[in-house]
Amino acid sequence: MSFRVLGNTFDICRSTAFDVTEYVLDAICLLMRHVIKLPEDNDLPHIGHQFARMADSPAFSQCCGALDGCQVHFICDDAERHDEYINRKLYYSINLTGLVDHTAKFIDVCIGFPGSCHDLRVLRHSGLYRAGVYPPREHFIIGDGGYVCLRNPITLIVPYRNVGLTADQQNFNFHLSKARSVVERAFGLLQARWRVLFHRALEVKFQKAVKVITAACILHNICIDSGDFVDYLPPPRRRQQILRDEEAGEAFRNIICLAHNLGRRQALLERQRDN
Repeated sequence: MSFRVLGNTFDICRSTAFDVTEYVLDAICLLMRHVIKLPEDNDLPHIGHQFARMADSPAFSQCCGALDGCQVHFICDDAERHDEYINRKLYYSINLTGLVDHTAKFIDVCIGFPGSCHDLRVLRHSGLYRAGVYPPREHFIIGDGGYVCLRNPITLIVPYRNVGLTADQQNFNFHLSKARSVVERAFGLLQARWRVLFHRALEVKFQKAVKVITAACILHNICIDSGDFVDYLPPPRRRQQILRDEEAGEAFRNIICLAHNLGRRQALLERQRDN
């Protein structure tokens, strides 16, 4: 909706509509630290239990978040850097990377990277990665194949690449996908509530576009806390050190995969014994 239409709707001039919109956006964004925040330590057991329930596997009881990124279409007005905002689908976009809990609430967001940036690059420049304080050492978060397994500075588990997988690895990928679907649901709720973010380009300057996306994520969390749900259709590091982190993450993923399949086989033996 343009400011001219907004002004005509509420019987105010276009400049007033612009000023009111700017004021409301700033007021909402001030709530970010209070609304989009990492869970407390005493909340982690419950979060892990819910992720294990979604994955249908106790091996995910130490999971405390699901990570993914999406593209928000906007009109780029930067003549010098416009090519940086063209994503792989050949339209201008801003990257929104979100970490969600089991309720599809955002507990961390990174907004503002150009659409051409890979999700992994955005993660490595995000505050979550640089701080390295979440998840706690004994916990992990999960992501899709666009990321890599990491152990430091954060523990991130992703699916095995679909090449020559064993039956156990395929089964692990299936259950990880079930747990990770909650972040897709979070983006789906955003898409359903604020269709302007996903179904048409934001016709505002870059700085304001970031504010609009941030405000949408904040209001998304407020809606979930209020029980308001909607239906929807579904710094640079040395390469050597990065490889060591990936190897450590892959080793940790193997441990989780083993625990998952051992638990599955034990449950099957118990059912056979009962019969």
